[in-house]
Amino acid sequence: MKLFQGLSTPVIFVQNVVTDLLLGVGFKQCFRTFHDHVKDAYGAEAGFITMNTPLLLDVLDELGIENPIVCSNINKLGFRMCGGIELYERTIATRRFRPVAMSVLASGVIPPREAIEYVCRQPRIESIVFGASSRGNIRQTKALIDELSLT
Repeated sequence: MKLFQGLSTPVIFVQNVVTDLLLGVGFKQCFRTFHDHVKDAYGAEAGFITMNTPLLLDVLDELGIENPIVCSNINKLGFRMCGGIELYERTIATRRFRPVAMSVLASGVIPPREAIEYVCRQPRIESIVFGASSRGNIRQTKALIDELSLT
């Protein structure tokens, strides 16, 4: 965190490779330790990146971590969404967490407008993380998000 000294860091994320490894081996207490450390040491919220939102939410609920910030793939193809589209849609609609969508374009397979429309129709998506190869692509994607308005 020394690289970020002096910068506002309201959320500190644990990367999906770590999150999903810990989920896979059942080392649940690490999530509570990370959550508490980020809060106590940095006055920030813990964020979790995963390819398995439903399982992660089960574990975080079990640990008493309420309304967590979870960044995961959310796209209309079910690309890297463990459990599939229907489970994710039901999870987003019914579970208490703050979803952040990533890989909305499914690695470029879904056209931008179609991808953003799908994500913006999901309830409670708080943010969209996306990659772009140029400044123009960033502007175009941001304009689509603004046009289709996140709710």
